[in-house]
Amino acid sequence: MSTRPLSIRRHGALLSSILLMGMCVAPAWADAAGRDCPPMGSLPGYVARNPPRLRAYDSVTFVDDKQVAVDVAGQSCEQDYLPKDGTQPMSALERQMNYRSQLEQLGASIVQRNNDTLDAHMTGNGRESWFEVQTDGDYIHVTVLNKHPFKSTFIDTPSKGDYAPLGHMPDYEVNGTPKKENFDQDSFTVKDGDSSKSVTVQGARYRVNYSLRDGATPYSNLDLLTNYRRALLRLGGDILYADDNKLDARIDKNGQPVWLEADLDSTNIYISVIEEKPFVATIKPPQAGAMKAALDKDGRIALNIDFDFDKATLRPDATPIITQLVALLKDDPELKLSIEGNTDNIGGHDYNVKLSQERAAAVVAELIKAGIAANRLGSTGNGPDKPVADNATTEGRAKNRRVELVKA
Repeated sequence: MSTRPLSIRRHGALLSSILLMGMCVAPAWADAAGRDCPPMGSLPGYVARNPPRLRAYDSVTFVDDKQVAVDVAGQSCEQDYLPKDGTQPMSALERQMNYRSQLEQLGASIVQRNNDTLDAHMTGNGRESWFEVQTDGDYIHVTVLNKHPFKSTFIDTPSKGDYAPLGHMPDYEVNGTPKKENFDQDSFTVKDGDSSKSVTVQGARYRVNYSLRDGATPYSNLDLLTNYRRALLRLGGDILYADDNKLDARIDKNGQPVWLEADLDSTNIYISVIEEKPFVATIKPPQAGAMKAALDKDGRIALNIDFDFDKATLRPDATPIITQLVALLKDDPELKLSIEGNTDNIGGHDYNVKLSQERAAAVVAELIKAGIAANRLGSTGNGPDKPVADNATTEGRAKNRRVELVKA
């Protein structure tokens, strides 16, 4: 949404009939040498503060003919004017009358919000255009928006400094050297019903900052946000949270969950990434004897068997644990086990239950493949319903994504 320097009063009485009578004579409009927002001009005695603020794609709230607020997206132009030094400012009424006169000459349909603000819109030559003029104090603030659909400009192919597989926006350059850490943590925002929650994630960290190239026209936050959203969706990402200047998502990078946050404004883009993984110690996997002792004592034992992200495919580093499990069952031919799958609470409940069932079944299949009789094995999936740790941390989620052996 566009941010404006003037306060916007969305409701107020219409101007009196004296305004509608056109008692103020419109002066000739000044030629501001490209500092106006076409097709609007500027009033004599007023000077543009800066070059116009141009955005290829933005959203602005206007009021339509029924006095209903509508959000309109497209190419926008905004400009502020102040009286020239030594010039007696026009009254707000006179300024409004002049701009109203010009918009009427253009054939626009006009809605007067109050004494200080008017909106208008028109359609012609295949274009729908919207206008707003504010005249609070001595200011004049003009907004022109030509409605059109969003068009992605994101460069999908990663280049130097980008976090692959994600590319970058044109006209934004990597600022400095991206930072990489083998193991760190960061917090990401996740939509949780009507509210949101913060989730701490640990793993390999990557951070990169982009700055707008000198002389380039800035993008609006909406344009940046929509481009990054579409780029992440093209990668199969799950959008976890979004607001006016931030986007949090999770993607699958070759079987590894990757959390990404894009913090966006018109001149800077900050990307923070965590490739989620638990801390890896050099301790050996549990041995068959230790598994037997735990089962004899408690009737169950939890194993952190690694699967590909969001899949029921065993990862290669799960092989040593499966080997010890096979040894346990071969050493005790009378032992029967139920294999129970469990997940963390990220994602849909029913989906996680199904995933945990498939993971438990995958372990059973490996044991049968290794020569264990199928009638000694059972499997079930609990999904996220039996957590043993806090799902708000990476360590907790890693503990909850477990396979339990239960004596049958």
